[in-house]
Amino acid sequence: MAVEYKCCGTEFFVHIAVIVFLVVFAGLMSGLTLGLMSLSLVDLEVLAKSGTPKDKKYAAKIMPVVKNQHLLLCTLLICNAAAMEALPIFLDSLTTAWGAVLISVTLILLFGEVTSRA
Repeated sequence: MAVEYKCCGTEFFVHIAVIVFLVVFAGLMSGLTLGLMSLSLVDLEVLAKSGTPKDKKYAAKIMPVVKNQHLLLCTLLICNAAAMEALPIFLDSLTTAWGAVLISVTLILLFGEVTSRA
């Protein structure tokens, strides 16, 4: 199984850009899942009514998103899974199949799971 790509061509850099985007997107979805699902509706309502003006503004913006928690969770998990599943497809054109899986798992673990929780 030979890897077919030409280094430093346009297609190579497009694949690298897509890979970077997918890793950042998966990390963003993971961080949003952790951050938004940890917000309590009661805490947001209290902030919207009795917080500082800045807190009131932010709580009012987040409230409609967090109100449908099941829809929010499903959307974030589907987007995260889509990014994680697409990553080996683009890596496969740059490296061998087992290398694509190993690199994608490592990238998702480091950037998608560890750094989003830091």
